[in-house]
Amino acid sequence: MATPVFDELQHRYPKLFLVPKEAEKAAKALSTDKALVKMLNKGFANLESGQDEILALLAKQNLTLEAIGTSVDDGFTKSGRQLDTAFEKLATRLDKLELMLKTSSAPAKTTHVISPRAARLSTQQVVNQVFAYQTDAMRWIFAGDASAASQRLADGRTLVEAALKQYPENAQLLVSLGYIEKTQAQEAQIRGDHENYVAALEKAATCFANVLRRDPMDAGALNGMANVYLFYRDYDRAIKLGMLAAQSAPSYGQAFWDLAISLEGKLKEAGPKKSLIAQLKKTYQQLELLMPQQPEAFTASDFAHVQKRLRALQVL
Repeated sequence: MATPVFDELQHRYPKLFLVPKEAEKAAKALSTDKALVKMLNKGFANLESGQDEILALLAKQNLTLEAIGTSVDDGFTKSGRQLDTAFEKLATRLDKLELMLKTSSAPAKTTHVISPRAARLSTQQVVNQVFAYQTDAMRWIFAGDASAASQRLADGRTLVEAALKQYPENAQLLVSLGYIEKTQAQEAQIRGDHENYVAALEKAATCFANVLRRDPMDAGALNGMANVYLFYRDYDRAIKLGMLAAQSAPSYGQAFWDLAISLEGKLKEAGPKKSLIAQLKKTYQQLELLMPQQPEAFTASDFAHVQKRLRALQVL
C-alpha cells in the first residue's frame, strides 16, 4: 500500500490534517517530488491486490447484499475482471432501489429499553453515545493520534455490543457498530496495520449489509456501504449509494458530507465535468444549510471548508 508515502508526508507536513495550506503543499509535492512519486507508484502497484483481498474476505463470510441487488459469492477469486462484474450487478439494481425510495417509506424505528453497563438506556441513547465516541475518534485520527482514536472506538464498541446482545437485529445498533468498525479501519490504515484494516472493514460491511438486506432504504446503512466503496476508490458506486442515502434522509448531514468526499474524488479522477461540478455544488449548498443545525457532527473548520469549496466551484 502507500503507507510509506503517507508517513513521509506526515513527517514533512505535521499539520497535514489540521491546516488546509499544509494539505495543498502535500498534494503539490505528490505531483512534483520525484522521490515521492516513485514511492507512490511502488505503493499503488500493490493496491489492487490489497483491495481484492478485502473482497475475498467478504466473500468468505458469504455476505449476501440481496437488498441492494447483488451478492458476493463464496467462490470469488482475486480477479479484477470478476470484481468489475460484481460491481456491475450492483449498479444494475441501484436504479430499482432508487425507484423504491421514491415510491415507498421506510419503516418506523422501534426504540427498546436496554441496560448495558447496568444502566437503563434506550437504543437511541446508546446510538447517540456511540456516535459521540465515533465522531471524537475521527477527530483524533485527523489530529494524528491513533492511540486516542482507538480508545474512543473501544469504548463505543463495548457499549453497542452490550446492547446488541439483547437486540441483535436492531438496525440502529448494527449501523452504529458498522461505523465504529469503519473508523477502526481508518485508524488501522494510518498505522499501516493491513491485517486489522481488512478485518475492520469486513466487519463494517457485514453490519451494513445485514441492515440493507432487511431494509434497503436505511439511510445510515446506505451511507455506510457508500463508505465501504469509497475505501476501494470506487467513486461511481459510492456516489450512487450516497445519493440514495441523501434522498432517503434529506437532513442527514453526514451523508451529504461523505457524498461530497466521493464527488471530490470522482472530480479529481475524471476532470471538471459539468454534471459532477453541479452535483458537488448542490451537495455543498445543502451542507451549508445543515451544518449550523448539527454542531455535534461538524466543526467550524468543516463549515469554513464547505464555504471555501463553494467559492472555488463558482469559477469552474
